[in-house]
Amino acid sequence: MAAKGAGDLHCKWSVSGGAVIKEIAPGKLILTRSQYTGPLTVTAAIDNGGTATRATATIQVTEPQNDPWLQRTPGKDEQPVDKQFYARDDKNEGTLYYNGTLATPAESVFLKLYADDKLVKTESQKPGADNSYAFSVKLTPGLIKYKVEFGTKSASAEAVLRTVNNLICGDAYLLNGQSNTVADNKAGKHGMFTSEWIRSFGGMAGDTSCGWGHAAASSASGDAYRIGYWGVALADRLVTTYKIPICMINGAVGGTRIDQHQRNESKPEDAETIYGRLLARVKAAKLTHGIRGVLWHQGENNSGAAAPTGDWDYRSYQDYFVQLSAAWKQDFPNIRNYYVYQVWPLPCSMGPKGAGIREAQRTLPRLYSNLSVMSTIGIVNSFNGRGLCHFDWDGYEQFVTLMGPLLERDHYGAVPTKPITAPDLKKAWFTTPQQNEIALEFGQDMAFDPLNAINIYLDGAKGQVKSGSASGKLIKLQLSAPSKAKTIDYLADNDWDGSRDSLLLGTNGIAALTFSEVPISQANTPSSAP
Repeated sequence: MAAKGAGDLHCKWSVSGGAVIKEIAPGKLILTRSQYTGPLTVTAAIDNGGTATRATATIQVTEPQNDPWLQRTPGKDEQPVDKQFYARDDKNEGTLYYNGTLATPAESVFLKLYADDKLVKTESQKPGADNSYAFSVKLTPGLIKYKVEFGTKSASAEAVLRTVNNLICGDAYLLNGQSNTVADNKAGKHGMFTSEWIRSFGGMAGDTSCGWGHAAASSASGDAYRIGYWGVALADRLVTTYKIPICMINGAVGGTRIDQHQRNESKPEDAETIYGRLLARVKAAKLTHGIRGVLWHQGENNSGAAAPTGDWDYRSYQDYFVQLSAAWKQDFPNIRNYYVYQVWPLPCSMGPKGAGIREAQRTLPRLYSNLSVMSTIGIVNSFNGRGLCHFDWDGYEQFVTLMGPLLERDHYGAVPTKPITAPDLKKAWFTTPQQNEIALEFGQDMAFDPLNAINIYLDGAKGQVKSGSASGKLIKLQLSAPSKAKTIDYLADNDWDGSRDSLLLGTNGIAALTFSEVPISQANTPSSAP
């Protein structure tokens, strides 16, 4: 067999059903971490030059009830700097490290911690044989400015060698995607807004030399500490409501595809990559283990066929997102949640497969136990109309109105009194043997307006729905004639006029996520959730 070139076995592994972190080694697949609870299907396709033999196994994955919080190992010379932000952990504490080596020996060293200029803690220790020392003190999160004084003590004399000011402790998040995450807008309430309690590190372009500063919405004040309009607006909402400082680090780059955001596995901090520049900033900020969540708005540039696969982008979008989130979870291990915005139809006049991208985004939560998707089509934007690319400042404010409650539920103990999610279609089926009525089941109570019918398509054709009604989570569509359609779509790229009037809404007023090519089951046999 070797003489005939058939002695080597080739194995191609695939995992479906949920998002996992995996490693492929010679002859084996190593599943290191799941971000999903439920059944996973593992397939191995093995060949030695001919037709592959396939073997499949299904395993049940159950994640731990509480994801353990991993602590970062500080550097031996790690010390705080002015304006530094510390992230709280799952015990509601931040940890400040002050480590180093004295240039000249001393009997002891001390570290004094002040909260709003009031001394709250003093720690002392004897330096090691090599004059080294290592302090760690806990910080209580809140609207508190901390200060530390480090010094030496010999006999009864103390000498303060260094003072570090304006340190705060709270929650840290990452923002990423393309231009609607860059969100460069200097107008409106938050366009030029800054707060001493909202911070960022470095510049969006990747510079780390500027260190820490007050976050900014737009490039009007330069690139340093820029987190985009809705980043500032979201942070301001959290600071105002929960009295806790917020750090946002934004790594978005306009006009980019999702494959361009992937990690260079051989060189994660590669400065030539979007991922590498963001990772370098988070590492320099000492926040790799402090990131609680990632907010993602991207997909406009994947509405065609520009992916490295050479196929339509929507077919590989979920795979790329799973790979990207796996990298995030490895480099930022304490991530608790992902938040994804479903892009507009025909975003930035890009197509023709935007419906496929939106469907890939709508169904991402099926692969995760901790991912939420929010619609953007219901946002009333002053630009309005087809061909819309960027939202105006008021549109970005609505980004926060929609997504803010989800973060508050997940991280701040908020208990909603009504649904706060975008309605999501669970299944569709014909209700009669004549197949002249279709039921749509959503995950929450729905409303229906006669104008909604114009945005519903059967097998890609519109004009087949004559009326409809809503009752609880069900919408029933009466058809103009019996149908043999196999799939149903909601909202086509080229036909929607950009208005809110014709959109499907939940009774909570949030626009439903658009859906594409969802199978329609036969009467009395509802399909499983698409």
